[in-house]
Amino acid sequence: MNTTIPWQPFDVPPNITKTGMYVGTSGYYFDDWIGVFNPPPRRGAKALQEISDEEKRAEAAADQDRLRFYQKFFSFVEINNTFYSEPSLSHFIDMESRSKESMLYSVKVHQDISHTRNVDIVTGQDMMRRHITAAGPLIETGRFFSFLIQLDDHVFRTQKRLDYLMAVASVAILERIDVHIEFRHISWHDEHVLTALKNNGIGICNTEIPQVPHAFPLKAYATTDKGYIRYNGLNLENWYSNKDKKQFSTKERIAQRNARYNYEYSEDELLQRVKGQLILHAKTVSTVIAFNNHFQAKAIRNAIKNMQILFERLKVP
Repeated sequence: MNTTIPWQPFDVPPNITKTGMYVGTSGYYFDDWIGVFNPPPRRGAKALQEISDEEKRAEAAADQDRLRFYQKFFSFVEINNTFYSEPSLSHFIDMESRSKESMLYSVKVHQDISHTRNVDIVTGQDMMRRHITAAGPLIETGRFFSFLIQLDDHVFRTQKRLDYLMAVASVAILERIDVHIEFRHISWHDEHVLTALKNNGIGICNTEIPQVPHAFPLKAYATTDKGYIRYNGLNLENWYSNKDKKQFSTKERIAQRNARYNYEYSEDELLQRVKGQLILHAKTVSTVIAFNNHFQAKAIRNAIKNMQILFERLKVP
C-alpha cells in the first residue's frame, strides 16, 4: 500500500509590498525544495501530453522554472550563489528577463570581498566594480535592493577592516547603489561602527545567528532609509562543524550546511520577531526580511507565516 502523501502547493501569502515591506528567502534554488515547495518533476512525455491547451503548458513550464515559481509567492529574494561564484552579466540579464515587475533582489557579494584576510582596498574595490557591472540589468530596472557584505561570526572588529569595508562599499555608494553590511561578531556592536555606516550612507543588516557567546545581538538598527533583517535559525548544536571543511567531500559539506540551517521558527518566535520588524520599518522607507533557514523549505514556511502576521498587524487593505 502506497502511503506517500501527494505534493500540495503552499498557500500563497498576502501581498504586503504596498507597505514597503518585502519578505523572502536567502536563495531560491535548492534541490531539497523539490517535492516540498517546488512541484515534483513531470515524468515523461505522456504527462506533458495530458496538458491539452497552451496556457496549461505554459503554467507547467513556469512550475519547473524555479525563479518564476518562487515569484508566485514572494516579491523579494536574496541571491546567494554570488558568494561562491563571482556574478556574471549574462546571469543577471537572464534573471531580469524572468522577473515580475514588483520583484526586488539583494545580491550577496563574493567571499573574496567579505571573507578576505588581506583586506586589500584596491582588490576589493575592483571586485565591487565587477559586481556593479554584473548586476546592471537589475539596477537599471529598479529591481535591485542592495549588495550584502556578510561577515563571518569569527571576524572581530579592527579599524583596518572597518576602513576596508567603508572603502569597498563606497564604490557602489558613489553610484547611488545601496550596500548593507552584516556583522556577526559582537565586537562590531559599537556606536563608532554605526556612526561610520550612517556617515558613509551604508546600511546595516540586522541578523540573527544561534546564541554563541560572541554573537552580534539581533536588533532593529537602521543607518539608511532601507532596512534589512536576516534570520539564520537558532540551531546552536550544528552551527559549527567539528573538522576542517577541506577534509570533506562536496556532498558532506552540503550535508553540514543543511544541518546548520535546519531550524524552523515557531509561531510565537515569529510574533516576537515581527515586533522588531515593525520597529525597524518605522525608521525606514522600505524593509526587506530574508529567512536563511533553508533546509527542507523551512525558510519558505517561515516567510509565508511572517507575511501573514505582518498583513494582520499592518492592516493592509
